[in-house]
Amino acid sequence: MDLKTALILGAICGLIAAFVMNLFMRLVGRSFDRRADMVRALGSFFTGKLENAAPLGTAIHGGAGILFGMIYFAIMQAMGALAFPYSIFLGLGFGFFHGLITSYALMFYASERHPLEDYRKATMQEGVLHLFGHMIYGITLGLLGALYALGL
Repeated sequence: MDLKTALILGAICGLIAAFVMNLFMRLVGRSFDRRADMVRALGSFFTGKLENAAPLGTAIHGGAGILFGMIYFAIMQAMGALAFPYSIFLGLGFGFFHGLITSYALMFYASERHPLEDYRKATMQEGVLHLFGHMIYGITLGLLGALYALGL
C-alpha cells in the first residue's frame, strides 16, 4: 500500500474509530457522570455554554479522529506494519500513548481553564476514562487497518 492510500484509509478509519470512542464515552458518561461527556466538554470549552456544544464538540472530535487516523496509518505504513496483527497492537499502543497525553492535558490544563464550573474539576477517574477511550480509538483503528490488509 502506498502512502496516499494509507492516508485516505487512515482518514476513513479514523472517523469510524472516533465515532466508536465517542459512543463509548457517551455510554459511560450517562451511567457515570455528566462531566464525562467528552464531546459536550470539548464543545463548551470553545462556546462557553452547554447549548449547542455537542455539534461543535462532535465536529472537532471527528476532525481530530481523521487527523490522528492519518498520522497513525502513515506511521504504520512507514514501518511496514499496516498488516494483521501488527496494526492492532500498534493502534493499541498509539492509543495508550495518546490517551496518556490527553488525560494529562485534561487533568492539569484544560480542566483549570474550562469556562464552565462543572468541568473545572477533572478527577483521576475521568482521566482513566479518557485513557481507555483513546485505547478504544487506537484498537478500533488498528483492527480496521488489519481487516483491510486481510482483504475483508
